Amino acid sequence: MGGLDTQLRFLRLVARIGLFGFANVGKTTIFNALAGLEAITAAHPFTTTEPNVGVAKVPDTKLDEAAVLEKSAKTVYATLDLLDLPAIGKAGEGVGAQFISRLREMDALAAVLRSFDDEAVPTDIGGTDPVTQAEDLLVELTLADFEVFDRRRDKIRREATSDPSKKPAADAIAAATAVLEEGTPLRAAEWTQSQALAFRDLAPLTIKPGIWIVNIAEDADAKAAAEAVKAVVPEGDTVVALSAKIEEEAAELTSEERAEMFEELGLGEGALATVVQAAYGTLGLLSFYTVGPKESRAWTVRRGAAAPEAAGKIHSDLERGFIRSEVCQIDTIIEAGGWDAAKRDGLIRLEGKEYVVAEGDALMVRFSV
Repeated sequence: MGGLDTQLRFLRLVARIGLFGFANVGKTTIFNALAGLEAITAAHPFTTTEPNVGVAKVPDTKLDEAAVLEKSAKTVYATLDLLDLPAIGKAGEGVGAQFISRLREMDALAAVLRSFDDEAVPTDIGGTDPVTQAEDLLVELTLADFEVFDRRRDKIRREATSDPSKKPAADAIAAATAVLEEGTPLRAAEWTQSQALAFRDLAPLTIKPGIWIVNIAEDADAKAAAEAVKAVVPEGDTVVALSAKIEEEAAELTSEERAEMFEELGLGEGALATVVQAAYGTLGLLSFYTVGPKESRAWTVRRGAAAPEAAGKIHSDLERGFIRSEVCQIDTIIEAGGWDAAKRDGLIRLEGKEYVVAEGDALMVRFSV
């Protein structure tokens, strides 16, 4: 399925993640924790008619360490754009249905599922069974895709009768429509590259990478909750269980206080860091770095990109005039005590235009314009 994702993904420098779910699942609370914002949360559905928009930093302890060693004046993290949609009603009900098309603009979808009881928060739409919610949301997305594909199938079938060149696309869309009609998400089936390209303009929801966030009670078994949902969503989707309440509290702390809190609770970097990193991996992106006294920064590039393309993320002149780049893994730089120390120890190597950038590479580009 990863190959199909690559065929259909045309990513910008910053990837876009759409958060959606039924009412009162904790979706906006999670959005706030991810984006560090204070969007209004509500204890009943459909109280807002506009999505919340924010940016989530990709947590990066290696960048932090390198910035300290380089005595960098500024540290810049990679980011993800977030869209928090209003609550979705079942069977197209409710104001959320008006915005489901906004998800087609996203590079990946993140569904928030509720798995906690709270008498103060009603559960009339989604309930508290995350497995049922996941199944229902898949139905909604699949139905939305079916309606789009069904309309397109009839139109392109007529066009193909007078223009034979459109027959392969017509056949591909007909096949996809049949899959959707059975209630099967498109990413649960296998497609050739030409078929996938035929779907591109329709921006199908059920072919986008999926992340499922199970919002659990503070004392719940996160692993069990995640495994239960993983059993019913398409293979390859990412499932993460977290307590939105804990993460919301942690978001208000300093980075040091947050790290201490997570360590005491045995949560590592925190579940929201896991969500962001999972989204990054799901989208087929990697981080590379530039480090120095002025700035240490994480940059985003697609996996498989050659060095000139990565250089172009820093500045277009660097790609246009690329000669070669000095390269060293960020871990090696940290172990050596900084870029200059790594260079003194002979750990920096030169790579040309054909070099494929790896996760964790730090680059210094040589160019001429």
